[in-house]
Amino acid sequence: MRRVFLLLLLAACRHQSDLPKLFPLPDATLVNESGQPLQLASLKGNVVVYDFIFTNCAGTCPMMTATMRKVTAKVGKSAPVRFVSISVDPKRDTPPVLHAYAAKVRNDPRWTFLTGDWNTIRRLSIDGFKLATDEQLLHSAKFAVADKNGVLREYVSSLEDDAVDHVVRTVGDLVGE
Repeated sequence: MRRVFLLLLLAACRHQSDLPKLFPLPDATLVNESGQPLQLASLKGNVVVYDFIFTNCAGTCPMMTATMRKVTAKVGKSAPVRFVSISVDPKRDTPPVLHAYAAKVRNDPRWTFLTGDWNTIRRLSIDGFKLATDEQLLHSAKFAVADKNGVLREYVSSLEDDAVDHVVRTVGDLVGE
């Protein structure tokens, strides 16, 4: 009886974030900067911070990448967290191009750069992450944060003054679940 009580007590103490469960992210197979396939479903078990960028962007992408660098530096190295930047320009952002870009900007081995075929990226951006429409270039200035079950929990604008701290707080909250 005492053991059952302790198990119930531990279950009751488990942290549950107040963040809404927006929707499950779809699975897709993309290619990382080393040319290896990566299935997004394989990231489950980790909190994942996503952004959509392209390497020759002169607009918000450099700012988003700088913000992602700051976020990776503030998240504990042993935390079950991954960082994923998906290129919306697969014609130019081939694995070798992403590899060279990652060599310049990546400060954490948990940060992966992905590309894939145009239709897969379009479907992910529009239907999967709900970050763009057909009329827009397929990326926004938002980070998308998914929980360990692959459910999108929050968008954070990289244009917010406290974007780094906001993403770090969100990640910490979801890691605790």
